[in-house]
Amino acid sequence: MISELTESNLNDKASKQDDSSTIAEAQLQLAIACAERRELAAARRHANIATEQAALDWPHLELLGTMLFQLSEFSSAYFVLSQASQNGPLGAEALKVLAALFHRTGETDNARRCIAAMAQLEAIAEPSRLHPDRPKILRFRSVEKSRFGIKTNRETGLRYCRLKGGHFSTKNLIDRDRFNLYVATVFGNNLDKPDTLPDFDLFMNSVSCPDLDPVGLDNVEAFLAKFPDVPVINPPHKVRRTTRAENSRRLGVLPHVILPQTELFRVEGAALAIADQMEAAGLGYPVIVRHRGTQTGKTMAKIDSRAALVEWISAQPPGTEAYATAFIDCRWPDGYYHKSRVFFIDGELFPVASLASDTWQIHSGDRYRVMSSTPLTQEDEKRFLSDPVAYLGAKAIDALYTIRDTIDLDFFGIDFTLDSERNVIVFEANAAMRHNFDHAENFPYTRPHLERVSEAFAAMVERRTTARKSP
Repeated sequence: MISELTESNLNDKASKQDDSSTIAEAQLQLAIACAERRELAAARRHANIATEQAALDWPHLELLGTMLFQLSEFSSAYFVLSQASQNGPLGAEALKVLAALFHRTGETDNARRCIAAMAQLEAIAEPSRLHPDRPKILRFRSVEKSRFGIKTNRETGLRYCRLKGGHFSTKNLIDRDRFNLYVATVFGNNLDKPDTLPDFDLFMNSVSCPDLDPVGLDNVEAFLAKFPDVPVINPPHKVRRTTRAENSRRLGVLPHVILPQTELFRVEGAALAIADQMEAAGLGYPVIVRHRGTQTGKTMAKIDSRAALVEWISAQPPGTEAYATAFIDCRWPDGYYHKSRVFFIDGELFPVASLASDTWQIHSGDRYRVMSSTPLTQEDEKRFLSDPVAYLGAKAIDALYTIRDTIDLDFFGIDFTLDSERNVIVFEANAAMRHNFDHAENFPYTRPHLERVSEAFAAMVERRTTARKSP
């Protein structure tokens, strides 16, 4: 009797598990279908029911976890994907998602392990569809110091992962309908299999910040050395020379170019002693400090006194590397601070933006905080975009081209302003700049100029691939 009862209970339990599995699978499919129709509230409802019904060993946990992430159900996605990873190895996309979720919760070591596993699993990603008559391009990105951030698709409302840190994005630069674009995710020596690769027509190095990821540049360069006959956009050895300190040394001595003194220091020992070192190097106050390897203003501060510097140093984690740059008050007579950006593509200058702000730390958000309500600043930007030579003057244009000759990259940007004598004050000069259309809808006069940047980059790629195929 006991054995019969036990067997009956087991059968009932198995039957209930089968029913739950069937419900979970049906709900997951409904969630996917609703998401495709952009019915996100319904998709979340079905995905959450699937989560409630799914067993811990359900074979579709990976797909469910990814769907939950796309629907912004981050806590559920974290739980489901963590469980899926215990059941067996995750695929590359799920590893990206889990890495982003780990980073979101501050679990950086777990995030790094996911990224390392993803790089080994998907060292080189092929295009979704190969076209035999189109050039094959291999773009390099490094995950030695980068992370996957969480972004929102503006059209669908779904979340996705985007690699952040020290790269230029090719999203608006490479037309996937004109090229076969492969993506190499570099981590250590994971690309050390040259005999299994297709015959590429062009290499494109998008690792762009030598302050953040010198190891990634070394790894890419080691791989490129095996293929000396394939042309390279932005060779690593040239990118390596665009650190903030190196730019200060190289560009600051050029005619009509001002790049303030920049010194690298490390937060080790007493804050007073570090302040002494900076002052001994010739830096006074005010001074701009920022963490090495950062491109945004999140770690940047303007320090006005020795006491404030000591306080800032004391607040940084031990071992932090930071740059100190002499501050120049470059406010224009109109009362605004200005920052212009140009790209150089295959040697040619393209105007990108010219922002105005009421603060020295200028960001794209100032378009809405300041420029959207001040038509004169928009007219000023229109003049810059329409005719940068007339706007800047011959002296400044010559200075920008001298910077181009010194940097000598196929693609890079310069953020700058002019002083009262129309000398170029350089804020940034490197390839770690994102080309995007984020503000074109609200500032439509920028779109034609941004489109020219995209067209110029694609034309450069075509020239390089055509030149290699020519006899």
